[in-house]
Amino acid sequence: MGDFIPGQGGGWTLVPSARHAMLLDASRNALAIGDHAAAVVLAEELLDEQPDDLDALLIVAAAAPSYGHGEVGAIAASQAARLGADVGALEAAALLAACQVERALSAANTALERQPADARAHFVRGIALDLLGEADQAKAAFVAAGAIDPAGYPPPLELPAEDWESLTFAATAALEPALRDALAGVTLDLVDLPALEVLRGLSPPPSPMVDALLLDPDARQPRIEIYRRNVLRGATSADDVEERIRRALHDEAELLLEDEDG
Repeated sequence: MGDFIPGQGGGWTLVPSARHAMLLDASRNALAIGDHAAAVVLAEELLDEQPDDLDALLIVAAAAPSYGHGEVGAIAASQAARLGADVGALEAAALLAACQVERALSAANTALERQPADARAHFVRGIALDLLGEADQAKAAFVAAGAIDPAGYPPPLELPAEDWESLTFAATAALEPALRDALAGVTLDLVDLPALEVLRGLSPPPSPMVDALLLDPDARQPRIEIYRRNVLRGATSADDVEERIRRALHDEAELLLEDEDG
C-alpha cells in the first residue's frame, strides 16, 4: 500500500515518514504564500514528534516573528544554530521582532562576519541601530542592504513632513464607520520611531517594527502612535503610505472595539 500501513483499529494509516514529509511540505507551502500562522502550527506538530527537526525549526524561526511571536522564532533559530545550521540573519530578525534590539544587533553583526553579503543582516542591523539612536550608521546599513538586494530592500521612501497629516486623515476616512467611530476619541500622534522603554513596558513587548501602536487603551483619551520611519520602510509611494496607515489604524481600532465588548 506504499505510504500506508494497517492501523490499530482496522483500516490503514500513513507511514510515519510519509506523514512527516506531507506536514513538512504543507508547512513550507504555507510559509511560501505568507500564511505564517499555519506554517508555524504545522511545523510545531512536526517538532512535537521530532524536537530536533532542523527543517521545522527553520520554518518556525522564519515565520513566527511575522505574526507577533518573535521570541518563539528566536528560540527556534537558536536551537537550529545549536544543531549546526547557519541561520544567518534569521535569529537577528526574530530577536528584533521580540524587542531584544541589542541582542538583534549583536546577532546581525555575527551573521555579517560570516557572510558580509547577507542583505537581511544589513537590514536588521540598520533597524536596530535606528532604534538605538544611531541614525547615520543605520542609513549606511540600509544602503548596504539595498546595494546587495535592491528589490528586497529598496531605499526608504522620502515624504514631505506636511503630507503626513493629510495621508493620516485620508487613511482614517477610508475605514469602516464602526472603526472610525472607535477612533473618534483617540489621539493620533505621528512620531518617527517607537521608544524602546515604552515597548518594554508592555507585556509582551510588541515588535519595534510595527507601523502603529495603541497606548493607554484604558485612559479617558487613548492614543495611537503612528511610526513614520516604520511606515516609510518598504513603501514605494504616497498611496502605499496611506494604505499602510489605514491597515495599522484598522488593527488598533479593532483592539479598541474588543476592549469595549469585553
